[in-house]
This record gives sequence, structure tokens and C-alpha cells, in this order.
Amino acid sequence: MSFVKIERYFIRNLGALFIIVFDVLILTCAFLLIQGNPLVDNMAVFAYCFLVVGVVLQAVGFLKDKRSRSES
Repeated sequence: MSFVKIERYFIRNLGALFIIVFDVLILTCAFLLIQGNPLVDNMAVFAYCFLVVGVVLQAVGFLKDKRSRSES
């Protein structure tokens, strides 16, 4: 897979990067929870924020794409 295709994917799907970061943070939360680290609560809040931003951006991109297709 070329970098151009990856770049196009992230441009078309605005929230994809935020959702990937959410995935990484939620996995980090699992490892911190296993270790009993007190930072797990803060990490979970950050993960949730990234998820919310990612989903909102994906919805905006979906609606924008839907409008452009209906106008064509």
C-alpha cells in the first residue's frame, strides 16, 4: 500500500486518525490497569475525548460527502 493511498484515506476520513489514537490509548489503559497504575483514569478520559472527536469528524465527513454526491 502506497503512502499516497494512506494520505488520501486520512484526508477523506477526517476522524480516522483520532479513532486510531483512541485504539492505542485504550490498549494502553488495559496494560496500565493490569499493572495497577493510577494513571489509567486520566488515560481513559483522554481516550474517550479522542473517540468523541473522531466520531464527530467522521459524521461531518459523511454528511459532507453525502451532500456533494446529491448535488452532482
